[in-house]
Amino acid sequence: MSQCLISTVGTSLLGNANNPRVNPDGLGPAELLRRDPQRASAEANALTRLATPGDTLVFLHSDTEDGERCAGYLAEYFAELGYPVRCERIAGLSYHERGFVSHGLRSLVRLLAGEIRAARRAGQQPLLNATGGFKAEIAYATAVGLMFGVPVCYIHERFGDVVTLPASPVGWDYSLFTWYRDFFEWIDEEPRPTAQVRERLMALPDSVALLVEDAPDGHSYLSPLGEAYLEAFRGQPDTRRPLRLSPSALRTLDTLDFSTRSAYLGLLERLRQGQDREWQRSTETLSGGVLKFPKGHSVHRAFFVEREGMLHVLELCGHDNERRYQHLMQTIRWSQYESHTFQDLP
Repeated sequence: MSQCLISTVGTSLLGNANNPRVNPDGLGPAELLRRDPQRASAEANALTRLATPGDTLVFLHSDTEDGERCAGYLAEYFAELGYPVRCERIAGLSYHERGFVSHGLRSLVRLLAGEIRAARRAGQQPLLNATGGFKAEIAYATAVGLMFGVPVCYIHERFGDVVTLPASPVGWDYSLFTWYRDFFEWIDEEPRPTAQVRERLMALPDSVALLVEDAPDGHSYLSPLGEAYLEAFRGQPDTRRPLRLSPSALRTLDTLDFSTRSAYLGLLERLRQGQDREWQRSTETLSGGVLKFPKGHSVHRAFFVEREGMLHVLELCGHDNERRYQHLMQTIRWSQYESHTFQDLP
């Protein structure tokens, strides 16, 4: 299988071209790269060891003139060697700290995730060459590689060996994104005013807030790490069980405030995530065969049945409405509902 080598690009080529010890003849960057690629550029030093015929090379460069120049020189050199090449700009990734933190690293994460997915769709093995670029850029490229199960390589221009961090066998825990999927999709959809984000975060666990950061533009975004987790989560197979809601359960959701609605949506996601009937350990069977989830001490409950592998949620009710809750405990029956009126939970 051919590889798609995705390289972050720094400016070592320009620095070496201006260094008399590396470039005593005063060659231009392109000429220096052709004469001695392994000394001329950290990125080329790695790629000349990693690339094999048939591989595709993608160069991700910063949102700077120097970054674009270096990527262009590298692309030109490797294209002359017969490799398919492509350059991509990382929007907002520059020397200016404000844009670098609030926008650039998130752009890097999204671009890396997109390139990894594109390579796999094309039947290629993605490989990250995190040799070049800002230190933070290298760190986040490594994190993305770990989360996506992609090997990450690194080499310093003065070193002779490539260090490869293999694809991680560790299974990442995406339960937070599963339970609060609505919030993560909402904040990632478009810039959200900080006041709105903070209001929603009040109804969510502190662990969600750790993945959000406020920006100087008055909006809040997923942090670069949060972006990396979300992109990796989107690439996971959807193992959720199909779940449908009765008209009554849908009406309940529609009338709830954001905090309570989020709690119920999280509860439903936990219910549908249970594999091989794992949810049975957290359910209580009522008279008539209706199940209550979860059992034990919980403010919010779902009353449901399982039919032919599908979960049908009959009602959503908790102890905040004790009278209705106790009534449902005694009287709810599957026969009271018409299955064709249920609607899928996305």
